[in-house]
Parts: sequence; C-alpha cells; structure tokens
Amino acid sequence: NYELIIIFGNGTEQTTIVNSTEYTVSLSAINSPYTIRAVTRFTIVEHSNSSFVFEAQSESVSLTLSSCGSNMFGGFNGSVCVSCPDNSVNEGGYTIGSCECGAGYTGQDGGPCVACTEDTYKAVIGNSSCQPCPNKTGSIRGSTSCSCANGYELIADNCAACGRNYYKNTTSNATCTQCPTYSNTTGSASTSLSDCECTFSVDNANNSSCYAFQSTPVIVNTTRSLTWIVILWEPVSSVLDRNGNNRGLVFGYSVAYQLSGDPNNSESNNVPAGTSFYNITDLQNESQYIISVSALNNDSNKGPPATIIVTTLSVDRPIIDRVIAYSNSVIGVEWTISSSVLNLVGFNVYVTGVGAPQNSISFNGTSNTFINITDLLASTTYTVTVSTVFDGGQEGNLSPPETVTTLDAVCTPSCPFGGVCIVPPNTCNCSSLISTGGSVDCYGGRVNSSCECTCYDGLFVGGSCSDPLYGPTVLVSPSSNGRDVNVTIQPPSPVVSSASIVNYELIIILGNGTEQT
Repeated sequence: NYELIIIFGNGTEQTTIVNSTEYTVSLSAINSPYTIRAVTRFTIVEHSNSSFVFEAQSESVSLTLSSCGSNMFGGFNGSVCVSCPDNSVNEGGYTIGSCECGAGYTGQDGGPCVACTEDTYKAVIGNSSCQPCPNKTGSIRGSTSCSCANGYELIADNCAACGRNYYKNTTSNATCTQCPTYSNTTGSASTSLSDCECTFSVDNANNSSCYAFQSTPVIVNTTRSLTWIVILWEPVSSVLDRNGNNRGLVFGYSVAYQLSGDPNNSESNNVPAGTSFYNITDLQNESQYIISVSALNNDSNKGPPATIIVTTLSVDRPIIDRVIAYSNSVIGVEWTISSSVLNLVGFNVYVTGVGAPQNSISFNGTSNTFINITDLLASTTYTVTVSTVFDGGQEGNLSPPETVTTLDAVCTPSCPFGGVCIVPPNTCNCSSLISTGGSVDCYGGRVNSSCECTCYDGLFVGGSCSDPLYGPTVLVSPSSNGRDVNVTIQPPSPVVSSASIVNYELIIILGNGTEQT
C-alpha cells in the first residue's frame, strides 16, 4: 500500500493509508502552504519463502493554494485567477471544470452556458437541462422559475384566467389590469390592451382613451309580423360624450339584432343620418329578437344603444306584448295576433295565481287587444295567457305565458296621526286612537276612524278647520212670459277666506217627490 502524508502550514500532519495511486484530498487555501509526500511499502519474498517489508519514501512536494474571487478559478500553486465563463459560478474550485452553469442557464461544467429558452426554467446550479413550464405558466429567457402566463394571474398559488374586462400582457405573478373606462373585453384570459374594445366609441387606435356617447336614440314604436319587424326611433342631432363635449354630427345609425339565446344568429347594418326607421326581414316566426339602435359619428364610432326585445308573431296564437302591474290590485295585459289568422271572433284571457279570477275573461271582437284585470292581491305573482276564439266558439292555442307581480300593499301617503295601514284594502285606520282618547285634535278639528280630520263646523282647508260655512240664499219670482220662474241664488255670507266658490247646485223637488239637480 501507500501512506500519504500531508503536512499543514501550522505543522500538523495528516496520514492516510491508501491502496490506489489516485487519491483526492480536500484542501483549503486557509491552511496553505502544504507539504505532501508518500511512502511506498514493498513486501520482499526470498527464495526460502521468508519475507520482510521494505519502505521507500518519496521526495516532498510543496503546494500553495490561493483563494480567488467569486466566480473565478485558479490559484493552484501560484496559478493566475481567471473569471469563469459567462453565466457560470464557482464555489472555490481551481480549474475551469469547477465553473458550473448558474440557475436559469444550461451547459457542461466549464461552459459555455446558454440561457433557458422562453417558457422553460432551471432552478439549480449545474449541468442539468432546462425544464418546460407547467400549464398556464410561462417564463422569459434565463428564468429560474415559472410565473403566470400572459392573461393569467396568481390567486391562492394557482394561475387563474383574467376575468372579463381585465387583461395581463406580462409573464409574471402580477394581478390583471382593468380595461380603461368605457371599454371591456369580449372574453377571459385577455393578453393585451388591444383586447379592451371600446364599449361605445374610441379616440385612438390602441383603445386607451375610450369615451362614452351621451346621445342615444329613443325607440318609439315597433310593428311586427310573422317574419319581419319595423323599428322606429327618434333621431339625435349631434354626438355628445359623457362630459357634454360635442363629438360631431350624427352620420348615421347602426341597427343590430340577434335571435335571443343564439349569438351566432345576429346581424348589424348601418343606415344614413336622417333615417328614423328600419325594416328587419327574413326572421323566424314566434321568436324573440334583441334589437338595438346606436348613433354613429363621422368615424363610424357607436354611441350607447337603445335596446328593445320584440317577439315575432305566431301563425296560430296570440303573442303577449306586455303585462304591467299598475297597482297592488290591477294589472294590464296587451297582446298581438297575426292578421293572417282567419275566422277570428275574439279572445279568452286566463289568469292564474292566488286571488285570480276563477274563469277566463272572454270578449268578442278583434280590434281590442288590451284588458285591465282588477281585484287582485298585493305582492302576488300571476301568470297570464291569451287564446283565440274562432267562429263557432272553437278555442285556439294559448299564447306563451307571461308573469307579473302586483305592487306592494302600502298606504300612500302614509297614515297620519299614527294611524294603522290596513292592507288590503290599503286604507288608514285610527279607531284605536279614538277609542283610547275619545278624539284626537287635528288643527282645530278631530280625527275620524279613517284618520281624516273632521271639523265641528266648516271645512278642513289650508291645514286647519275653516270658519263655519253658510249656504246660499234662493229667491224666486215669475218671469216676464208668465209661464217660467226666475231663480236667483245669492252667495253665502261670510265666505270662507281660504276657499273659493266653484259652482252652485240647484235642486228642484217636483210634486211627485222626484228631484231634478
């Protein structure tokens, strides 16, 4: 074997028995210089099979180690320190092979080291390969980790798509950026400001300065049939933005329509300024369409739309246009029937819900297609359908149902003097006040059970009870023809100062007891 002897700079020795001619020793420049020598042990065998051990010692070798700076190699026995290749690091080695590619770079030890490509990464030092980024993440060249890709943001350690009206144009864990005012995106995971489309109009090409029109057409009427709808609107003269700045004259209108629930079944057309109607043709019968009209300025930028939903007529049944709650007990129903329906003589209206009429409401005639339904309950939802009635009493198909909810039951105005609102019939009641107090004073009078002020004499006018009222005086005299009677009415005196006489009522009681007023 061999005996390896290392003598440190402080004089201490380290002896190691080795069986190989190659041996690696970890030495530090801190304890330099070193003296190293080796001893070879031979076993000599004589012809008589006796043996003895013979030792031979090498000459001593002196070794000096110097500490190079960060990311440099050399300093071995006085060798010059040299910088490692670009993008590599050295943690105390003495040769170029100790320079390893840094995180974010790949290559053999000693270089060259090349940056990880876009959307790959390498987190450790060494000669390992760059790894691809996981789904929904990405990286720039030379990355040590992956961040959320364009269009995604970091939420709870996961990359989530930017929501509608937000975008992100960097590979990072930053949050998504909201679109500028008056603009939005058409979907999620948007990656650029250009994905933010101006809602109404735009000042420049990159959508960074959208403005909102203030000018909007007003849809005033629609006419429809089985396959077409005519829409009529009030035109606007100029285009104003939200701040009232004039953006130029109206150069036309954009009319867009879409089959409800089917965004692929849509169309948009422009009409010139001065036009106030448009005929939409080739539609499906008994189908609901969403129609909008927008003003256009000289750059063909759109203002905010006026939108209406219209249903084309049916070939064999009414279509309800609207059901309106007028009060807490009255609803109105309006419908349309195609003129192509023959032998029509009337309609039946059906209402279902708590407190609804027990039977259908029937009436003859085809010109009236509106009805008010009364005596319903407050805050109650009702379903309405309409059917056709043909010659001979045969009933046709029911319309699609429509629902409506009556208004809440309230006393308007609220009951005075602390009275209680009784619903229904939505009247004020002050009986408890009268029963406990005998009478409640109200501006010189007293309150009755309906929470109304009554006066001992006179009227409740001007917020208080008036002076007593006096009736007029009647004088009669024969007329000049001797057959008629002249009646003279003298005004009362005094007249209440806060009231004025509107008219008189003359009552004549005939001899048989009947009255003429």
